[in-house]
Amino acid sequence: MTSFESNEINAVEVDNVRFETVVSDRVLTIPEAKRGFYTPVELGIRITNNTQSFFYFSSYVYSMFPEMIAPEGQVMVTGLHSERLNKPLESDYVLVVPGEAVTFSSDAFLFWIQNRKKKRDRTLTLNIPFPSEDIYAFRPLYPGLYRFRFKYRESREGMEDFYHWIEPTILQTILQNLWTGEVLTPLVEIRLLES
Repeated sequence: MTSFESNEINAVEVDNVRFETVVSDRVLTIPEAKRGFYTPVELGIRITNNTQSFFYFSSYVYSMFPEMIAPEGQVMVTGLHSERLNKPLESDYVLVVPGEAVTFSSDAFLFWIQNRKKKRDRTLTLNIPFPSEDIYAFRPLYPGLYRFRFKYRESREGMEDFYHWIEPTILQTILQNLWTGEVLTPLVEIRLLES
């Protein structure tokens, strides 16, 4: 079990639901620029239900969008790499009872990507994989202080049509108790250091 650094500054509350940016390590050593070398970091969202209602929250890749701000202050563009369109599953929705919390996290890693045409050229990259085989990637990265957070968003719009493979009574239960809205979790600093 991973221990996350927690701090009230890392959390925001919306309608008595608390959203927290969680990071397992805020100082990451840049690995050697060799194949098989990487620096792991666990990134995620902790959601605490402080209401009196039962709510479903989603770990589906399109519900949790990572955002990274470079040392110069610009929002970095990320790409979502996917081998196929992955459908949300029933298991992507977790029921959180009043007073309880759930953490959705990913084992991300910092590594060097080799240019296919110019083998000597490498780009430092942060990959954030999700269980559905989708990967968010931030690159190029350099030593410095970055800020990281997630945008969490969920809507009922189109779910009945799009999620037709989920058993209808289960889908209706999820829809009736789904927390909907959009939240930006607070920014957390992550420092990349040369070894």
